[in-house]
Amino acid sequence: MLSKIVLIIIGFLFLIKGADLLIKAAISIAKKFGLSEMLIGLTILAVGTSLPEIFITITSSIDGHSSLIIGNAIGSSICNFLFVIGISSLVKPVKFDKRIVKRHLPIGIAAMLLLLFLGNTQKLGDAQTITRWQGVALLLFTICYIIYSIYEEKKFHNEKIDEEIINEVKSKENYSIIMIIIYTILGILGLKFGGDFVVDNSIAIANSLGLSEAFIGMTIIAIGTSLPEIITGIISARKNETDLLLGNITGSNIINLCLLIGIGALINPLTFTTDFNYSILVLIFVTIFLELLIMINKKNELDRKIGIILIIAYFVYIFSMI
Repeated sequence: MLSKIVLIIIGFLFLIKGADLLIKAAISIAKKFGLSEMLIGLTILAVGTSLPEIFITITSSIDGHSSLIIGNAIGSSICNFLFVIGISSLVKPVKFDKRIVKRHLPIGIAAMLLLLFLGNTQKLGDAQTITRWQGVALLLFTICYIIYSIYEEKKFHNEKIDEEIINEVKSKENYSIIMIIIYTILGILGLKFGGDFVVDNSIAIANSLGLSEAFIGMTIIAIGTSLPEIITGIISARKNETDLLLGNITGSNIINLCLLIGIGALINPLTFTTDFNYSILVLIFVTIFLELLIMINKKNELDRKIGIILIIAYFVYIFSMI
């Protein structure tokens, strides 16, 4: 058991480092073709941060582990809204932009309702299924959301976001062709073996403990794939730069729910169990709860008291899953 847990941790490290190497290679290629730093930030960095989840999804789908894919997508979203924001709020109150409440949170709820609808409308045999065509619908939703987000950012032109994206792109060095090839190969290998380690050993732990794949996906894998967001949230809070955190997490959740499940269904139709209905309803409730908190909050921030409530709510959710 201990060896499997160690391999899962190693797998997550491989996934994170592999994604970082591929991002560096992709940015260097983009710079050589003369793409702007803003465009690189809004495309390569946005997709690159989701590479670990994408590779876990591909590995799980090829091996026929539907529950891991859907469980990871939903579980990561719940973890982000409750645990990540909760931990960040304990360090420093999390500020927010009213645009998140008016536009992005409602879009997030629409994505959750779409997933709930698609998961309960088609059957293959006796099981509720998300088909390939439904996967395409989820991918189209993702593309539309990304295009809308880019359009909105250009329209409102938030200088802080522009500066942060540009600085992050500038921090990535411009590498030679040889280094780009090496980083690309190492990045792909890191993502491949990292995904295999996480999925194979998570399944082994689930089988040995008599736990469902859905539970493992919504807990161990969900928390593991949320580690970058947890670390980023704590660092942002310590630097008193939390005003982008809620927006980033909301966008990440929308993309995770639609992109990951969409890719998984496109490779192999996914079995949708009744447990997922409960978790999606919890996610919708949490999103509405956050929206109400923000609407009645005159300081435009989520303080430590709310952070404690969110963390407690997350552990109550995990306990209810057990």
